[in-house]
Amino acid sequence: MEVGFCGYSYHTTTYTFPSPNRLDTYLIRLQTEGTARIGINGKTYEAQPGDLLLVKPGDEYELHVDNPASGDYHLFCNGSSLDAWWTGATRSHITSISIDPRLLSLWQHITEEARRPTTEQSHDLIETLIEALLLMIDRSLREVQMNMRPPVVSRMMRYIEGNVTNDFKIIDVADSVGLSVSRTVHLFKEVTGMTIVAYAQSIRLQLAEEQMRYTQHSLERIAELSGFRTYPYFHRIFKRKYGVAPGVYRTLQQKNEKK
Repeated sequence: MEVGFCGYSYHTTTYTFPSPNRLDTYLIRLQTEGTARIGINGKTYEAQPGDLLLVKPGDEYELHVDNPASGDYHLFCNGSSLDAWWTGATRSHITSISIDPRLLSLWQHITEEARRPTTEQSHDLIETLIEALLLMIDRSLREVQMNMRPPVVSRMMRYIEGNVTNDFKIIDVADSVGLSVSRTVHLFKEVTGMTIVAYAQSIRLQLAEEQMRYTQHSLERIAELSGFRTYPYFHRIFKRKYGVAPGVYRTLQQKNEKK
């Protein structure tokens, strides 16, 4: 397994990937925030939060971020297991899936391992993590195909994911799907096992944690970019989830990366 670029990108200014660029690796990319304009073999797609992009070697690929505040996870890689996975099913260039924190966590682990010095990397671990990521992607794609979740709940999730950095209210989610607030709250919890607030918080915390690792933004700015109303509120929610304050967490992560 050969891994090229892997990680999380958050574009705060306009950005263009060299275009057109014929890839010599597979590309797996998940839009998590904002939008991006994608070109594949001359066809243009508008990537929204939750859109999974799959590109194979030999395809021409372009990326344009016209509106800043666009976030995505990406993985450029090659290998026999990738070849087998790609040919094992019909692969669409772009498919809308739910943003699953477990999927993002696997991406994070792959990134951390791939960034280690070459002499300290575990190629077996990297390959195992990527294979797990591919299995999680296939599960997400099967759920879309089988429509296991009521479409109205999927629309709620997409609204939350698309507006997670904004100060939306539950009534906004209800209005987006044409249901009453009480019905929206009950149906979402019944199907997902989470409240709307808890689901939004899980995505916001994931965004904050990633920015703490891979950007130099201040903690106050990260809280703002991740959709938290105030820093004290972010501090309280973060400490409840991770067991330490944001500043302590960031310091510990920086120490671990230097080892």
